[in-house]
Amino acid sequence: MLSRLAVLVLVPAVLLVIGCGIEEPAPEPPPEPVEVEAAPFGTPEDETAVAETQVEALEGTPFELNLNQPVPPDFRAAYQRRAIIVVGFFKPEADFTQGERVNYPQGLTVDREVSSALESLRPEYPGVEFFTYDIGRPGPAAPAGGLRSGEYGSLAAQLNVGFTPFVAVLAPRAGGYHIENLWQGYVEAGVMDQALFDVTTDESVRTNTSEFAVTLESVRLTSAGGGIEYFTVTNESAEDVNLRGWSLRVLDPELGEPGEDSPGVQIPDSIPIAPGETVSVGRVPGITDERGDRVAGTFRGGREMNLVAGDQVALVDPSGAVAGSAVI
Repeated sequence: MLSRLAVLVLVPAVLLVIGCGIEEPAPEPPPEPVEVEAAPFGTPEDETAVAETQVEALEGTPFELNLNQPVPPDFRAAYQRRAIIVVGFFKPEADFTQGERVNYPQGLTVDREVSSALESLRPEYPGVEFFTYDIGRPGPAAPAGGLRSGEYGSLAAQLNVGFTPFVAVLAPRAGGYHIENLWQGYVEAGVMDQALFDVTTDESVRTNTSEFAVTLESVRLTSAGGGIEYFTVTNESAEDVNLRGWSLRVLDPELGEPGEDSPGVQIPDSIPIAPGETVSVGRVPGITDERGDRVAGTFRGGREMNLVAGDQVALVDPSGAVAGSAVI
């Protein structure tokens, strides 16, 4: 009887010892983190986030500008004379009304960085026409003559601008213009630089744009006769530019460039411009421009040209290539 009781006592003890040696099942590993796609750049979830990638599309896509719709006159002229064009759309800086910020632009950091990168490339490619627009300034839905400086009219719609920053490279090829590159969102300066290098060294792309990075800033007319009182230019390049042999000529509205018999003025004397310098050239010595500076030299002709507001003129280098244009 005692032995049987001992056995019964030992059995639970053995089970207890055996149970202590049994390993507990390993806990289940935590679930793998689920990758959630970040909110698109420019949404309220992150007002200042910098997008890490850019979207590039439509490479080599034919593009035809509808000239019957309102587009900026200088863009129209560059398009008509078959220039290589870079066009960018960016969101504005913060808007302040009565001391309060309203409609704070989403993704301001990205727009600012891409815009700055694009501007840094401008002096490197004087043969390319650069146009940048504030996406918040479309201007009136009117003919091109109704657009003021900085307004883009229907251009954003024609280029299918979805969101900013938006940068497109357009090049004239056989049969018309093509969109060579298009970026929406963040894009590095090096990527844009390589794209511009490729298109400017492509022998199948031919333009009539000057190799000099000289910008025509403004043109002031005489008080009578529609002549030119003075015009102002800026040297955007890293080297000196001399305006001897340059001319200012009226653009043919159909061609977007000076015609063979276009009226204009010529610069016979040496007028050097240092990098980054802005000078004015006048009808006679002693004229003071709108900045209060005396003209750096004079041109010949231009007294009776019958120019009126809305006419376009082009600054032409000695080779006959257009360096830039302006609307009077």
